[in-house]
Parts: sequence; structure tokens; C-alpha cells
Amino acid sequence: MSQTASDFEVLLERLRDSGARQGETSQLFAEALFRKNRENAFRLLRTPYSQRAVFVPQCLRVTSACQAEERGNEYICKMCGACKIAGIARLAAQLGYISVKILKGGSALSKYVAEARPGAVLGVSCSMEGLLGILACERAGVPAFCVPLLRAGCADTDVDLDDVRSALEAILP
Repeated sequence: MSQTASDFEVLLERLRDSGARQGETSQLFAEALFRKNRENAFRLLRTPYSQRAVFVPQCLRVTSACQAEERGNEYICKMCGACKIAGIARLAAQLGYISVKILKGGSALSKYVAEARPGAVLGVSCSMEGLLGILACERAGVPAFCVPLLRAGCADTDVDLDDVRSALEAILP
């Protein structure tokens, strides 16, 4: 399924070169993310929880109260409850997910996927980072699905926990 130039990589290149206004660019990323989620949903749903990894962005932390430990390209959640990451991590652990990683950037995702080889990835991020993450996972032959943030930004973002819970719990026999 890995392609050298998928239609989404072409879209990303066009966006990079187009100079589109921010609002237009965000909408295009959101539409592309929705399409990739739809394409990858079945493979994710067929992957057992025990073969899935979860990636959340560092921007989801509440920076004024977060107790996570910075370690290399990720943060290690201390389950302090200051943000929604602890709840996501608890549910993923209860379901048997491989891991929950708080990533500092997209390159960390590619490295982890190459090393750990999860059967599927569930991500939480803004539309742009989500799309880039899905493309990186696809290049590695790993299906990925992304729950978009409610509020994007580089710090103190937000996500709908009901959407994340639905995605975490979704599975087909």
C-alpha cells in the first residue's frame, strides 16, 4: 500500500507551493485527513488492541501544570490529571494498547513506527500533523487514523474525549 507519490503527498506539495491563505490551507488539510481516515478505518478496526499504538501531541499538555518528564523526542506522562492525556492513557492501557506516546514532533512518530512496528496507529493531532503522520505510517505499511484536535496551536490545545474514546474502543471481530 506504500506509494512513492500518493495523491495526498501531491496535495501537500501543492499546498506548500501555493501560498494559500491559512484558512484555506486548514480546510484542505481537514478534508484530506477525513479522506485518509475513511480509507484507513477498516484496517484499524480489524487490528487487535494489543497491536495498536496511540500517539498524542505534546501540545495537548496543560503546560502550566504538566508534570510529564521530557525524555528525548517524547514526554512521559506522570498521570497527574492536569490534561486529557492521562485519561486517554488509562483507557488505552485498560483496552490493552501497546503504548501511548506523547510526541514532541513528527519525526518521532516515524522513528517509533519503524522500531516498534505496531499493527495500527491511532493519533490525536491537528489536521496538518495528523495527515503527515498518516502518510508516514502508510510509508511504513501501518494503517493510521487520527482524531483531530478541537483547537489547534502549539500549546494548550484540546480534543473531544468522547471522540477519542470512540476511536480507542472501536474494533471489528
